[in-house]
Amino acid sequence: MNQILATSEATAKKKRSGPADIKTVVKVFAIVMIIFGVFMIGTGSYAIYKDNESKNSEVTKPTITETQKDEKTVLVSVAHDKAIDRIEYKWNDGEVQTVTGNGRRNIEIEVEIPGGTNTLTVRAIDVNGQEISTDIDYTAEDIINLTVSGNKLKITAENETEISYMTYRWDEEEEQKIDINSTTVDQEIDIPMGEHNLTVILVDINNETITKEQKVKGVTKPVIEIGADEAKENYLVTITDETGLDKVEVTLRGETKTVTVEDNATEVKYRFPLIENDENMLEITAYNVDGIASDTKKVRANK
Repeated sequence: MNQILATSEATAKKKRSGPADIKTVVKVFAIVMIIFGVFMIGTGSYAIYKDNESKNSEVTKPTITETQKDEKTVLVSVAHDKAIDRIEYKWNDGEVQTVTGNGRRNIEIEVEIPGGTNTLTVRAIDVNGQEISTDIDYTAEDIINLTVSGNKLKITAENETEISYMTYRWDEEEEQKIDINSTTVDQEIDIPMGEHNLTVILVDINNETITKEQKVKGVTKPVIEIGADEAKENYLVTITDETGLDKVEVTLRGETKTVTVEDNATEVKYRFPLIENDENMLEITAYNVDGIASDTKKVRANK
């Protein structure tokens, strides 16, 4: 009997402990859900933070603003939210000028406009290597005229104010100075062979400057030599040119014809017969592949 009672009491204790176990499970589940919720909220907040951080650190580039201050000057302004490493600028295909940023975020530089119509290229680079560039054409009064004739260049100009002197420079060579002391310029200089950048600067008595930059190609004129054979029966003509000949215009005894030079040879030779009882007037002009004409040669040989 006592054994039965003991068993019944044990069974009753087990039955009474059931609801407590369920509550424990519920509490544990609730705690787990709270922890999970906190984790999810934290993860979402971190994602939003990183997204905002990514947007805030978005790559930006410098901005370039150009304003023509007057007829001779353009004001270049570069601004950025980061430090500017350097600014580079040049006219046409000329020498690149560099202005260092030195940690600045706003930089202004004044650039002199050369005579005529020229393209100003400006390039700005920040400390992270981000860059931007602009190409804008500017036109200034051009009083300097350049005329090429073979390997000679004629520089002419006319100015209201007296010009003290002029300088010129081929590429990066040393600058040459010529005194002017007049309102007009008329100078002839030698052109080095090939294509080169020429910079001409006129400085007036008020120390104001006028600049012109231009590519110039120096070529030689074709050279014509005319002689006669020993029997004096023919003209012997030799024409040479370093860059190559294009055509030759020949007028003999009043009859003119144009001869095309094959393969743009650098030397050609011709023989023209002399006629008895005639002045045998011969006139020759040669042109090279650059369109440069030789000095016209004229000869007369009575026979």
